[in-house]
Amino acid sequence: MRDIRHVKIVKALDTHRNFARAAETLGMSQSALSRALVRIEEMLDVELFERTRTSVIPTVYAELILQRSDALIAGFDDMLHAIETKRCQDERGIHISVGPYAAQAIGLSGFSSHATSNRAFSGRLIIRDWRTCLEDVIERRSDLAITDTRSAKHYPELDTEPLGSGLALFFCVPEHPLAKQSTLRWSDLMRFPWATTVAQERWLDLLPKRLGAAGRVDPITGDFVPAICVDNFSAMVAAVKEGRAISVAPPGFINDEIKRGDLVTLPLSEPWLTMEYGLVWRRNQTWSNSLRRFVETLREKQQASAYHGFPS
Repeated sequence: MRDIRHVKIVKALDTHRNFARAAETLGMSQSALSRALVRIEEMLDVELFERTRTSVIPTVYAELILQRSDALIAGFDDMLHAIETKRCQDERGIHISVGPYAAQAIGLSGFSSHATSNRAFSGRLIIRDWRTCLEDVIERRSDLAITDTRSAKHYPELDTEPLGSGLALFFCVPEHPLAKQSTLRWSDLMRFPWATTVAQERWLDLLPKRLGAAGRVDPITGDFVPAICVDNFSAMVAAVKEGRAISVAPPGFINDEIKRGDLVTLPLSEPWLTMEYGLVWRRNQTWSNSLRRFVETLREKQQASAYHGFPS
């Protein structure tokens, strides 16, 4: 099993013996819980629950987990509490995890601005994919994440605050075959490798079923994994400039490259193709003064950014 959340899934299903009630307890959709259980079973190569039309019944393999689940969950929570207590005592500075698009939009400039104007500030910012950002916060490796808030709402232990968004377009080099077409279909984009970060499972409902050269589906998480998977925007641009790859971002991210003629946007847009991000932290978390001041700076920078609104 990959993490303590898998144990909590088994525990919730045993407690409620029903997908709908267990999903409500876990703060996730019933379909997401069903898929998560299938992935856990595939990972362990055993069946954990027998399914009927109205209930689930734990197998002997689930019982092995359940016999240890309370101690595992309590021990894990106790360990995380001890880490957070020690962190507050040490006041060693703040740790921030930020997604690649949020970093480009506001995270890097906000962190730099705050560090420059506050000499006593001590902190670390690390760019991660959306899933790792959330795991960093849940497991207390980071005090705060700036990443996709829609995904965070599936975790009952997290709180969120939306910050900004922006419509996105695909882009490539001017010599790319797609740049020579006046109209494009999604099937055209699937013929080329995508250079971007891991995308949430929900995006697969909007993309063509055949992903082609664009990427693949992670069999464990269900995420979309692009052919060229990177965790920062500079790497996306560098991969695109190599020639065949395409990527996607708000056009403002590549204004300078467009003006120089290094990159061009492609004539395909969708109202749902957006970058959205916000703050994510642990529910009932104690914020240090240093973290509060950093978030105040971040909100000020966000108000002045081009990405402060949300699409209707």
